[in-house]
Amino acid sequence: MSATPATLLIVDDDVNVLQVLEASLQSQGYLTVTARSGEEALVKVAQQTPDLILLDIMMPGLSGYEVARQLKSNSSTAPVPIIMLSGLGDPGARILGLEAGAEDFLNKPVASDELWLRVRNLLRLKAFGDYQSDHTLQPGAPRVDQERARLALESEQQRLQMARYDTLTGLPDRNLFYTTLHMGLTQAELRGWHLAVVMISLNEYKPVNENWGPLKVDQMLVELSHRLINCLNVSDTLGRMDGDEFAMILILREGQPDAQQMVDRIREALREPFDVLGHDVPMTASLGIALFPNDGADAHHLVKQASTALSRAKEVGRDTYRFYTPQMNVEALARQELENMLRAAVYKQAFELFYQPKIGLSDGQICGVEALLRWNRPGLAPISPALFVPVLESLGLISKVGRWVIDTACRQIADWQRSGLGLVQVAVNVSALQLAQDDLSQEIERSLKEHQVQAQWLELELTESSLMVSTPHTIASLLALKDIGVKISIDDFGTGYSSLAYLSRFPIDKLKIDIAFIKMVTHNPQDAAIARTIIELAHSLDLQVIAEGVETREQLEFLTDNGCDQVQGFLFCRPLPAKELERLLREPRSFI
Repeated sequence: MSATPATLLIVDDDVNVLQVLEASLQSQGYLTVTARSGEEALVKVAQQTPDLILLDIMMPGLSGYEVARQLKSNSSTAPVPIIMLSGLGDPGARILGLEAGAEDFLNKPVASDELWLRVRNLLRLKAFGDYQSDHTLQPGAPRVDQERARLALESEQQRLQMARYDTLTGLPDRNLFYTTLHMGLTQAELRGWHLAVVMISLNEYKPVNENWGPLKVDQMLVELSHRLINCLNVSDTLGRMDGDEFAMILILREGQPDAQQMVDRIREALREPFDVLGHDVPMTASLGIALFPNDGADAHHLVKQASTALSRAKEVGRDTYRFYTPQMNVEALARQELENMLRAAVYKQAFELFYQPKIGLSDGQICGVEALLRWNRPGLAPISPALFVPVLESLGLISKVGRWVIDTACRQIADWQRSGLGLVQVAVNVSALQLAQDDLSQEIERSLKEHQVQAQWLELELTESSLMVSTPHTIASLLALKDIGVKISIDDFGTGYSSLAYLSRFPIDKLKIDIAFIKMVTHNPQDAAIARTIIELAHSLDLQVIAEGVETREQLEFLTDNGCDQVQGFLFCRPLPAKELERLLREPRSFI
């Protein structure tokens, strides 16, 4: 037997497609011949019969359909298997191609590994017919062997389908998406096209999954994929990357919608509610877009840049999109560095608590302190908790840091008591994630017992919005904390959506007026009215009121006149390390 490679005839009027297919097939050891029209293809087949033909449908003159019909009906020409190629994206094109005599059908752009498999399978199938092939089985093989071979090849194609396509939506999976993107970029570079990669992530995926269950979410994802497909042009590609994340390849030819128009089309398609068990469920998405060639020249970088843009879109809010910019990459790298440093800081417990005094308006004395988290970075500039605390939350580390804060605050209360400074109530901030944990009250009780601190000297500050998360569980957690004897206050009150009904359900002790209202309380009548209303509301519920962010004597005078109980702010004292605060505790004085 000789090892003569198979000869493949590639027929396409686009020279760029010919070059891409030739390079791909020659890399597998095949010999290739090309034709740029149906008429030229018929001439070349008559001169030398190839082992297989790759035949484009849409060409000037004879179409691929007509070429296939002529080749299959010509008894003087040896039968040749045909793979029809189409960029139409029309299911009817496949049927017409098969009716014309083609053995297989592929949509352009063609993924290399799928092309190689289809070619190899057809050449192997050809060997079981009345053909002579030097690199396959000899002619005259028993029919049972032929049937076994056909079943094996069909099984291999089904395996490829399952391995490369998402089983739920039928869309290309991550690997096939990357392969298709590689091919699309090659064509875009050869033809001078622009190309966009769009990453799409649902905003409501997690709550819908929790409320309706995975089966209904799967139905919604299938419907979502249909909507997204309807937004595409025939040369575009949609893939499912993972979970609720989809990705698109948009070929941006002249005269077709640009990336912005496509994004608008996608967002509009998602605004119609999804039907889940007869309920209209609204669904929005965040989108990140990267463009070829401006944002990257290869598949990996384009997907990475689009993912960076998607992350920025999610930070902005729901139903938003962002195009990639180099600054995003700089910020993404800075964020990654910050995350790495924070992980190390959590491991080393490289944090410190500062304490800001709270002043009682009845006597002007320190009536408690708020513990504020600080992160010491030797050799680096300080970073605000407003920047690093949200990162701790996103990394899932806030609960671990929160436990450290509570334990450190309890230890400090005990140290001050032993040193003769007396008992000082310390308030610590508790995140929504901590509050959602089942063991928060046990952790606090353990820390209080370990440091021999009475619970009344520890105060927990929770934001108004955190109280609204999983309300029944929240109420149960707060009741458990109250049973221990811990004091509870609502921080940043007035900026969320608490009502009198909610406040009456929560076992709280204090309301803390948000700093935004205090800042303008002497200049904006509306802020003044809100502050007065909060004070009156709190007192009607037998709650104390504390105002934070007090910086001027005018603000202090307003709060005193309106019956506020405690104040806190730079007018009295900035947050201090424990040692510096101790000097104030040793020398009691009036701050008013």
